[in-house]
Amino acid sequence: MIQNLYLHLYHENNFIRRVKCLSLSLDREVYTPYESASAEFLSSGSDCDNIDRIGIYLDNTCIFLGLVDTVRQYHRQKASFVRIQSRSFTSLLTQNELAPGLHSNLTMASLMTDFYQFPAYITYENLSGTGYIFVKSGNTMWDGVVSFGYKLTGHYPYILHNHICLSAPQAGTSAEFQQNQVLEYGTVTDTVRLISHYHMEDISGTPDVYQQENASASAFNIVRHKQISFDSSFLHSPDEALTFRNLYSRRGCESRYLIYDGFQNEMLGQSVTFGTHIRNETVCRVRSTFGKDGFRTRLDCYHDGFYNLP
Repeated sequence: MIQNLYLHLYHENNFIRRVKCLSLSLDREVYTPYESASAEFLSSGSDCDNIDRIGIYLDNTCIFLGLVDTVRQYHRQKASFVRIQSRSFTSLLTQNELAPGLHSNLTMASLMTDFYQFPAYITYENLSGTGYIFVKSGNTMWDGVVSFGYKLTGHYPYILHNHICLSAPQAGTSAEFQQNQVLEYGTVTDTVRLISHYHMEDISGTPDVYQQENASASAFNIVRHKQISFDSSFLHSPDEALTFRNLYSRRGCESRYLIYDGFQNEMLGQSVTFGTHIRNETVCRVRSTFGKDGFRTRLDCYHDGFYNLP
């Protein structure tokens, strides 16, 4: 069944109009600090005047809310079209830099409110506990969130719509797919980001005081050494700076995926099962497209340092 897909267009929090969506691509991924969408609709001539926000609705359910990045208006076969590229409001966290230096005695609430005033659409998991971040020149708010969140929970933060999740996803009821539902399934191995050895100087600048090998890279016969300066974000435990980098370099290095016709609005962190190929594994990426024939969705379950550990 082809469901009704609509765009809600806004300007300065004022609703302008609703338009029917002709095509859509939607992407959610655990290591990307925002969701992204590209949507196309027929233009009436004034649809795009000062649009700064869109909502995408499947029937009456909002599946995306974000800022407008680009608007393209074009004409084809005597019809006028508009394509909007958008990212969720959490993309703002990557566009605002923090003042360099040590910021201590922080809570998640103070991190999110003391430095900049973000739109209320951005919410966060307000765990108890205090911590610190050390900001280098050019570090963004998202860098601060990652540093604070990892030290608090041991997990890499991820985004659900416009909500910042600090904790690792909790196992829940698994959505189960049958053989006749799945168009394609398979595995992916991606070693491009793997670093085999990290070397870090100590606080006085002496090189190679801290070292760590990445067994995942060595298993692929990869030799990539990376030298880094002392990371003051881990003053309490310098070795943890290398552990974090090793885990992050493994992101998405192995995954299992499936593709099916349809859209169930799967969330990052949700569990899925498909026969013996995917057994109650955490969804780490959701890519959905919509066109004249309806929806098609791909689900990826990573096997890396943070997700679906053996």
